[in-house]
Amino acid sequence: MQMISRFSLYGFLKNLNFAEPFLILFYLSIGLNFFQIGILVSFLNICINIMEIPSGALADIYGRKNCMLLSLSSYIFSFIIFAFSSSFEPLFAALFLFSIGESFRTGTHKAMIFDWLRQNNRLNEKTMVYGYTRSWSKYGSALAVIVSSAIVILTKDYRWIFLLSIVPYIAGLWNLASYPDYLNNRIEGAINIGAIFKHTAKSVKNAFGKSALRRLIVKSMGFEGTFDITKNFLQPILQAQALVIAAILLIPEKESTAIVVGAVYFILHIISAAASKRAHIFAGRFKSDNSAITTLIFTGAALAFLSAAGMYTDLFIIAISAYVVYYIIQNLWRPILVAVYDNHADNSEQATILSIESQAKTVGITIFAPVAGFIADNWGIEGALLLSAVIMLALGFFSLAGDREKDERKPSATL
Repeated sequence: MQMISRFSLYGFLKNLNFAEPFLILFYLSIGLNFFQIGILVSFLNICINIMEIPSGALADIYGRKNCMLLSLSSYIFSFIIFAFSSSFEPLFAALFLFSIGESFRTGTHKAMIFDWLRQNNRLNEKTMVYGYTRSWSKYGSALAVIVSSAIVILTKDYRWIFLLSIVPYIAGLWNLASYPDYLNNRIEGAINIGAIFKHTAKSVKNAFGKSALRRLIVKSMGFEGTFDITKNFLQPILQAQALVIAAILLIPEKESTAIVVGAVYFILHIISAAASKRAHIFAGRFKSDNSAITTLIFTGAALAFLSAAGMYTDLFIIAISAYVVYYIIQNLWRPILVAVYDNHADNSEQATILSIESQAKTVGITIFAPVAGFIADNWGIEGALLLSAVIMLALGFFSLAGDREKDERKPSATL
């Protein structure tokens, strides 16, 4: 349990990103429109795409723990630039550093967890253990919401949420440095560009050479990509609801926004933590993991339609409620999907395969973010949400068509 606690502590500290609940509102506060925000989101994901797969190969070959330390360090420098940015252009530098943090993190820590489970003969617990550690990430997010809301109310300045995020990330560096050296899982002794490309090419070939992996990648690109874009619209929706409350209670707009955003995100993360912890129970109620995944996709499509309808009719509470449920099912989805990926990936390629999956997701975000931003600027947030619903519905039929393939899920266990 000691290592599971350390894995959980990593997620808890990493999600003490006080800026996340207010990032879109920060962008809007310095004069950006939704199209510019979409450009920034697209730029971030282009950078992640460029570095994603080679970073996974680098982690597999030269040390997963080493790459995780680099990741958290990059986040820290990114926060510093965010805090002192007041216009569109400097944000590109902040997002470039943030992309280094993202690309060297995605897939790598999960690979370390699965490697530890493999070495301790506990692979049959992977859905449960990953769901458990992910739940602590959500507890971190819940605490971050409380702290960030307090920061905004007390300072009336979004910049402090970036500066104070540095503290838990320094603690995260200490936690990662204490991981045992065998989880570094180095293959080579010295950095060799040729070895990185060779390992990357092999992993890409294996990822797209297997039908089951190809379908998983497409599902992830559609579901995760659409989710990441639509969640950017939650903050403006909450702000709109906060304006109504501010008018009724006669309290300042920024304080009202902080209270509403904080309350909704706190509830959202606590419920999501419970969902993530019980993902293995949810999956066990279906005949296969593929069936569970397909059900979640169609549910996501229905919720996106409902949220769009709520925005169109100015019933913001409906839009917010639909999105909260959408967020919950994403936290059921993720542990199930990651466990299925592990069924098809060799131990030596885990970080790279999961990086390929993450890169596929960012391709979807890169394409969709500016389009969704343009639609939101010209036809309202409900138009962007409607587009998300259509994409999810199409993905659901794609997933349904592939459910006849043999499921390779291994039985779950109890912690």
